[in-house]
Amino acid sequence: MILSAGVGIGARPVSASCTPGWVLISQQDDSFTWDEGFLSIRAVSWTGSVRLLENLDSDCYVTDITLRYTGPLPGGTLEVTGDPFVSFTVQYPDPFVDSGDVATNAYGDLFSWNPHTAPLVQPRFDINDRGADEFRVQGQGPLAILTGVKASFQLPLDLLGETVNAQIHVGPDFCECSVTPVYLPGTAPPPPPPPTSFDFALSVDPASGSVAPGDSATATVTATLDSGTPNAVSFSASGLPPDTTASFDPTDCVPTCATTMTLTTSSTTPDGTYSVSVEASDGTTTRKVDYTLQVHSPPPPSEVWGVFVHAHEDDWQLFLSPESTSEYTAGRRLLIIYVTAGDAGGPQSTWLAREDAAMASVRYIVGAASESNGSATICYSGATTNTCHAVWQWNYGTTVSIFMRVPDGNTDGNGFPATGMQSLSKLRDGTISSLATVDGATTYNSWQDLYSTIGAIITNFAPYDATTKVNAPDFDRFRQSFEGKTCQGCGDHEDHLAVADAVHNITIEGSAPWGRAWYIDYSICWADSRYPVNLDSAAYQLKKDTFMAYNNRLAALTGVDTYAQMPSFWEECFHREYSREV
Repeated sequence: MILSAGVGIGARPVSASCTPGWVLISQQDDSFTWDEGFLSIRAVSWTGSVRLLENLDSDCYVTDITLRYTGPLPGGTLEVTGDPFVSFTVQYPDPFVDSGDVATNAYGDLFSWNPHTAPLVQPRFDINDRGADEFRVQGQGPLAILTGVKASFQLPLDLLGETVNAQIHVGPDFCECSVTPVYLPGTAPPPPPPPTSFDFALSVDPASGSVAPGDSATATVTATLDSGTPNAVSFSASGLPPDTTASFDPTDCVPTCATTMTLTTSSTTPDGTYSVSVEASDGTTTRKVDYTLQVHSPPPPSEVWGVFVHAHEDDWQLFLSPESTSEYTAGRRLLIIYVTAGDAGGPQSTWLAREDAAMASVRYIVGAASESNGSATICYSGATTNTCHAVWQWNYGTTVSIFMRVPDGNTDGNGFPATGMQSLSKLRDGTISSLATVDGATTYNSWQDLYSTIGAIITNFAPYDATTKVNAPDFDRFRQSFEGKTCQGCGDHEDHLAVADAVHNITIEGSAPWGRAWYIDYSICWADSRYPVNLDSAAYQLKKDTFMAYNNRLAALTGVDTYAQMPSFWEECFHREYSREV
C-alpha cells in the first residue's frame, strides 16, 4: 500500500477588527494517493484542499461556519480505481478508524456538492442524531476521474474554539487517508436577551360615578401596553354594591386597548359609597384599578299642584277643563276651591247635592281612590293677629276639594232673599261689611279677609313657588263680556268675576310666585266669535264626560237634568277652552 499526503498551508485567526461578510480563515492541502500495492487493483488519488470560511457580523461575531473540500478552481480532482468508496466527513473530537464508526463523531450539514454524477456520487444524509451528513464517492471498477470536486459542510457555532478533523477515508477500512485538523476561531454572537415579559397598566376614566338606585354608571377602562408581546386580557369587577352587575364592551381586548364598563344598579341597591375593584388579566399577569361608585337615592320629589279656583260646583268642569284633567294626568295634585255654595237661594239639600255632584266629576278624573272629609281650619297671619276660618275639606286620592260655602250671589250679584241678599260682589264693593257662610261655620268680615283666606288655602297645600299653577276665571271684563257688550246679561256671572278679582288680589297684586292662567267663562258657551271652537274631538269628549259626571249625579239626587235644559249652550262650552297667562 502506498500513501502520500499533502502539507497544510496553515490557519489564519479571526482578527479583532474585521470586514463583515464571508472570510477565508484557513486553507490546507489535504491531497493524498493510495493504492493496494501489488497489481494496484484498487487505488485512490485526491488532489485538493480543505478550506475554512466564517461569516462575520459587524461586531466580528461568527454567524456561520463552512468547511469546504475543494481544490484549485473549479475544485479538487478525485481518481478512483476499483470498487473502494471515498468518504468525506467532518469529525469531532476524534477521527474514526473503522468505517462503521463514521457516524459516531460526525458533524456538519452537507449543503452543497459537486459533481452530482450517479452512481459514483452517493451523499448520505442524517447519518446520526445530530443530522450530520457524509459526502461519498463509490468506485465502479474502471478508473474514474472526477474533476471540480467540492463538498461544503455547515458546522454548528458551538464548535467555535475547537479543532475539528476534516477526514477523507477510503473504505471499507482501506485507508484513513487524510485527517486534517482545522481550528475554528472566533466567538458566536451572544444569545439575544430573553424576551421582555408581557406587562400592562390599567386605568379608568372617570375614576368615580354617582347614580340613583336603578340607574347605571359608565366609565372607560384602558389597558396600556408597558412591555413584551401583548396578550388578550379579560375584564372583570369585584366589590360591587348589592344587587348590582358589571358588564364590559368588549369583554376582552389586546393592549393597548379600551373597554366600556357599565355598572347597573337596581331599585334595591342600598345608598352608600362603594370601592369597585376593576381587574384585567391574561391568566398570568393581572392588573387592578379602583373605581368609586356612589349610590344615593334622590330626595323625594316635591309635590306639584294644580290649583283650580272658581265660584260654583260646576264651573271648573265647564271653564277650566280639560286643563284640569291634563294637569292631573301629568302628575300634579289637584286643589279645587269652590268659593260659593252654589245654592241659588235654595235649601241645604240643594248645595249639598251640588257638592256631591262636583265630587262625581273628580271621581271620574281620578278613578277609584281612598277618600276622607271633614271640617278644616284655615288661618292666615294679619298685622297683629292670626285669623282663622272653618271650611269643608274632601280628600280623594291626590286631590283636595275645599268648599268655602259663601252664599250664591245670583248672576247680577244682588244675592237671594234666603241668604239675606248677600253676595261676593257686595262684599268686594263694600256695600256689606261681612259675609256669613250658608252652613253657619264662619263669617268673613271684609273682602281682604275673604281673599286672604283663599290665599291661605292655596299656601296650606301647595308650595309657594313657581311649580304651583293657579287657574281661575279671567278678571278682564271685556274679555269676559259677550261680543264686547256690557249690557245686563251680556257679561259673566257676578260670582265668577268676584272670584277672579279675589285671585287677582292674592296673585298679581300680592306678587305671589305661582304660575297663573285666566280662563274665559260664559262667552265660550254663547259661542262668542272671538272664541271659536278650539278643542279636538278627544278633548271635547273628555270635557263633556267630566261635566256629565256632575250633571248625572245631580240629576240622580235632585231630579234636575241641567244639560237637558240647554243642551246647545253646554255643547258650545264643551268645544272650547280659552285662557291666558298673566
